[in-house]
Amino acid sequence: MILGAHVSIAGGVANAPQNALECTCETFQIFTKSQLQWQAPPLSREEIAAFKRGTKLNHLIPGTVHAAYLVNLASREPGLLVKSRDSMVSDIGRTESLGIPYLVVHPGAHRGQGAEKGVQVAARSLDYIFRHTRARRTMILLEATTGAGSILGGTFEELAAMRTLCHFPARVGFCIDTCHIFGAGYDIRSREGYATTIHELDRILGLDNIRAFHLNDSTGALGSKIDRHAEIGQGEIGLEAFRLLLIDPHFAKVPGILETPGGDLAYTRNLALLRSLIASP
Repeated sequence: MILGAHVSIAGGVANAPQNALECTCETFQIFTKSQLQWQAPPLSREEIAAFKRGTKLNHLIPGTVHAAYLVNLASREPGLLVKSRDSMVSDIGRTESLGIPYLVVHPGAHRGQGAEKGVQVAARSLDYIFRHTRARRTMILLEATTGAGSILGGTFEELAAMRTLCHFPARVGFCIDTCHIFGAGYDIRSREGYATTIHELDRILGLDNIRAFHLNDSTGALGSKIDRHAEIGQGEIGLEAFRLLLIDPHFAKVPGILETPGGDLAYTRNLALLRSLIASP
């Protein structure tokens, strides 16, 4: 696995590669604008060039962009749905302009219209995005969630259905967040539980379609639906699940992105711990 973290773009996206280097990242994730902002001015040619230059000079592998948290691709409210779709069109263009291959997004919440209807709306949102963008290479990765309330993506089947119903399935992949799937009820803490979960991922989503991981421990218990990240080994998941994931040959070239609390120093500490797990017997 190619290890990294979600790093700051304070002062501009061109600062992200240096921030990633200082955290000892091999790859990294960013927002390209405020995560609580629908739109932002286009990235300038100078910003894009500086970002790419910094990524290359620091020998970093382009990883992922995370879409704004405001986005709800399954919204039942027309105005919010339009804003969400247009925000994603903007985000995928910005992602591709930076040479980043993946744009991660939470699928959204059905807000009472039912999961089946919500999945259908999310799939139509994906169609809208791909039909209205000039970006041709960047993939959208649907992120697995805890499935709390009406939030979609708490089962692998819901994620698979969104991709299947979309008319551009080759441009849709998945991001698996360890905290989220644990909160959703997938027990990865033991060798047996990990093997069962990976089998289900392969059967339902296809391992080749899993293009990124978010590496987070969980403060919530198995199946709690709680989405609250913890540092690696300091939550309910523990270390063994991460060791098994890191040594799994299926994911040797997949970005593994930390979103743990504690800032840059915690990222450095957690990355060192993850690398020690790879070296342990």
